[in-house]
Amino acid sequence: MFEHQDSLKSLRKFDLNLLTVFEAVYYYKSVSKAADILGMTSPAVSQSIQRLRQYFPDPLFIRYGKGISATVFADSMHENIKGSLSGIIDIFADKGDSIRNLVIWSDPHLAQVLIPDICSHLMSLPKLKCRIVHNLLPEDAVGVEHALLYHKTDIIFDIAPIFNSAIESELIFREKIVAVCGKEHPRLKDSLSANSLKDERCITIIKDRKKINEFKSKIDVLLGKRVISFASPSSLIALSVIEKTNDIGFFPESMYEKFKDIYNLKRLECDVDLGSYEVYMSYSKKALQDKALLELVERVRETFVMNNKSVHP
Repeated sequence: MFEHQDSLKSLRKFDLNLLTVFEAVYYYKSVSKAADILGMTSPAVSQSIQRLRQYFPDPLFIRYGKGISATVFADSMHENIKGSLSGIIDIFADKGDSIRNLVIWSDPHLAQVLIPDICSHLMSLPKLKCRIVHNLLPEDAVGVEHALLYHKTDIIFDIAPIFNSAIESELIFREKIVAVCGKEHPRLKDSLSANSLKDERCITIIKDRKKINEFKSKIDVLLGKRVISFASPSSLIALSVIEKTNDIGFFPESMYEKFKDIYNLKRLECDVDLGSYEVYMSYSKKALQDKALLELVERVRETFVMNNKSVHP
């Protein structure tokens, strides 16, 4: 850490503009051409090269015929700095040549529903160069909110909106909750009632989230107190356990459809409405100045809002 601090202090004393002059002279092999490109006078460019020589044990450029030639040391110096300078130039020029990390936070299930389509769309745009980075959503609601406010993430997909004047939370779709068990369940055929549930064991998802806990309470009210035999924070692990046991679980309909054949599952029709959950897209209002983020927001609206009538009340 101390070495890094010392390096920063040394760098602060160095005029980084000298590297711009160096690259111009190196590329054009001419002080006068470099001066024209940079909008400087030739004496000012020569003076900058002289100042740069004070930092290195090498002349950097030598007279060769009517022009100048870079030394071996200058060649090595150019190779070391050209990538960094190009990246900085791309950022300020907004050429779109640099790769932009687009960070998305969500639970794994929502990522399976949303991110493949997002990646498919953004990667098909030749002028929009970005790298999608997905991170799991933390359970701390305050941490989630701060992540957007302090630009730790670009977009959050969650089952709860964020109430903050600086953050936009849009409802993008609703999804049904369905009861699920293994295809070879010995007692349950196609339906589930409060009476039949009394003799069965259930699986539950462990997450300290208000909406999930509210849903668990709702199931207990509708179908009676359940006997929980297995609990996990992972929905996929829960489904794999259902495949090997006679347990019952309650999952989003899209998750059931995606994995029913993989885990040999069947859907149970309930005599009560299990309800649905809402999915929100949240982002910082200021961040919409970023064209990559704006493209992502528009894509999500087009795919999940405009084409999903269940979003609207």
